[in-house]
Amino acid sequence: MGNLIKEWIKGILVEEVKQQVVVYAGRFQPFHKGHYATYEHLVKKFGKQNVFIGTSNQQGGPKSPFNFKEKREIMMKMFNIPPSQIVQVKNPYQPKEVLDKFDSKTTAFITVVGEKDEARLGGKYFKKYDGKPESGYIDQGYVYVSPMQKNSISGTDVRNWLSASDDSQRKSGFKKAYPKFDPKIYNLISTRLMKVESIMEQFFESFDIKSLLEGSEYGADAGEPDTMFVIPGKIRRLGMKNTGQKDDVWFVNGGYTQMHFPKADVIVSPDAKGSSDYYQYSSKRKIRNNKDLEIPPVSDDFTTAKQGRKQIDVQDLQTEIAINLGQEIIEYTTGKKINETLISEKIGSRFLQFLDKSLLVEGGAYGHMAHPFDIEMNLTFGDLKQIIGGALTGELELAREKTDGQALAISWRDDKGLIAARNKGHLVNRGDKALDISGVASKFGGRGGLTDAYNFAMKDLTSAIKGLSKAQRDKIFKQGAKFMNLEVIWPTSVNVIPYGQPLLIFHNTTEYNEAGIAIGADQSDAKVLAGMIKQINQSVQSEYTIQGPPVTQLPRSQKLTSLKSKFDAQLNKLQKEFNLKDTAGVAEYHQMWWENFVDTKSPSTLDNKTKMSLVKRWAFYDKGFRLDAKTITDPKVLAWAQGIDKNDHAKIAKDNIRPFEDIFLGVGAEVLSFMSSVITANPDSAVRSMKDRLDQTVKDVQKGGDPKKIAKLKLELERLAAIGGKDKIVPNEGIVFVYKGSTYKLTGTFAPLNQILGLFYGD
Repeated sequence: MGNLIKEWIKGILVEEVKQQVVVYAGRFQPFHKGHYATYEHLVKKFGKQNVFIGTSNQQGGPKSPFNFKEKREIMMKMFNIPPSQIVQVKNPYQPKEVLDKFDSKTTAFITVVGEKDEARLGGKYFKKYDGKPESGYIDQGYVYVSPMQKNSISGTDVRNWLSASDDSQRKSGFKKAYPKFDPKIYNLISTRLMKVESIMEQFFESFDIKSLLEGSEYGADAGEPDTMFVIPGKIRRLGMKNTGQKDDVWFVNGGYTQMHFPKADVIVSPDAKGSSDYYQYSSKRKIRNNKDLEIPPVSDDFTTAKQGRKQIDVQDLQTEIAINLGQEIIEYTTGKKINETLISEKIGSRFLQFLDKSLLVEGGAYGHMAHPFDIEMNLTFGDLKQIIGGALTGELELAREKTDGQALAISWRDDKGLIAARNKGHLVNRGDKALDISGVASKFGGRGGLTDAYNFAMKDLTSAIKGLSKAQRDKIFKQGAKFMNLEVIWPTSVNVIPYGQPLLIFHNTTEYNEAGIAIGADQSDAKVLAGMIKQINQSVQSEYTIQGPPVTQLPRSQKLTSLKSKFDAQLNKLQKEFNLKDTAGVAEYHQMWWENFVDTKSPSTLDNKTKMSLVKRWAFYDKGFRLDAKTITDPKVLAWAQGIDKNDHAKIAKDNIRPFEDIFLGVGAEVLSFMSSVITANPDSAVRSMKDRLDQTVKDVQKGGDPKKIAKLKLELERLAAIGGKDKIVPNEGIVFVYKGSTYKLTGTFAPLNQILGLFYGD
């Protein structure tokens, strides 16, 4: 009886849904047959007038070459989709541009996801579509899971087909992706994709931006939802308890609704444009101590997340990731077994700022490892002092030389021989579409030193590996399931350090499942494979010498040891600014610095909620807090905050991290000045070459007169001067070491020199 009464009351109070609006949202870079098959399915199910395609105007980078107008033109010309059904939206899961045209109480909003993303949306707002929507979009949203269409193709397939160097191959690919041939659309897509590929290849050859990746910014793409802080796959319920967690009242106190945060992201997420989501977890431990903001402790979240992956530390997710950009990202992870659902793509927005000019496949097995002072690692001041002491006394754990070359990932299949991977598509199905020797030669043809570097590398590696037994090859490569990440060092294809000899340096293997997702890694494989090859006398090939990771001996010197008090004093000075103890983390310093900044610079006194939201945005690159009249009602404060965010934040943030950077680059420069590179053939000649290139770069920039380049050059020269200047330049990128289970790097003059030569020097 009680249920009948409830239903009767519900029927009176709730207006009946009269219309369903379906929004099929995506990047569509570009829109193709696969997308149209889904659209056609939706039209048949819901009706043409009820189905809208939503996409953003976000353009830039290798995966977003087309703007909204171009995407709409492709949809209209190639698939006859009515322009009225194609809408530019900012947030695909809150498409106000579509919904505002309909009654919020009588119109059901249905968003569309693929089968693989079925668990992407959850919480109180979204529920799975069951064919009978009961609420208007003001109260409820629905998720329709579109079934996989027959003969589906991916955006990566299309981008690969239409960026091929051969015109006949591009046209053949176009016919696979589209129902008819339109010369105008063909030229638009192929020209744009070829330009992206060309930029990538040129940057691959000439520009190394490893240190640009040392700091990065977070900000959701205009075409993506903003999401934070819940364990992968876990439903976010705002203001309610999640199992094993405290209430998510931070979101409620911040003025957010379930619509803002419909899903839980992975710790290092593909949507994060920089500062890792791991750090967003870490920073909460400090911010939650403010009385108006209660945030689930990071330990609660990670306790849940660590189930099923006992062999990997939390911080390992952030370390040892190398960026290897083709159309996708290849990840190099730690030498421990990992849960594939916890590994995701990561790239910083500071890197993306350079994509219009150039792109890079970054050399180095360890890729974007952390500096000890990186905010996302949140080491304590006590930890930093221990690392400084270990570096200056020669007692860092598992130290080895960090090398500066070009990246290559290889595997072996008996039916294909040696294969190489440049993008995720090459990893799928045990490297079924990976490049063989001829494929690599074609890909890098006509590119000078880089052409020779890769062609000779493939030939020498083939010669060395084919001499091993099948059992030995299978142990390392598992018939294409495992790829060896190595570095190619070639005398005429130099990034920063001219090593003066051709080397192939193994670093570690990464194992992938059939979908091309990393499921494990093993650093010991590098040493094992190098040993196998040496055992059969194949380590010295016609062009290259093949070896494992270059192990180095840290210097022990009384002079170095005596410097510990100097660097500790510099850290103590930073601690005293906010009375921080050795147990305080680096993140706490930055939070307090920005709190002080907001307190002293804001034109009006702020309530704690607004203040801490600004601190999170500026200190930790968490842009979930929007700068608009809804969140900041005081016009003067809003104008001030928007001005800082747009014009000053990047410089202020760099200045904020600079004292830590100077300390550790200084430590690195001192240690490296007492070391010799174990792989540089002629160190004195290499140093002279590096200094000559630096001098020439300074002259070129001054002669060019570009104010931005001059300002950048000035900044990097100041960084160089702060750690000893040209006298500290050595032919050694740095050292890699392990501290508390995580891998870190310690560099010196390489960081500013890399910035200067990479940005301004043309080889």
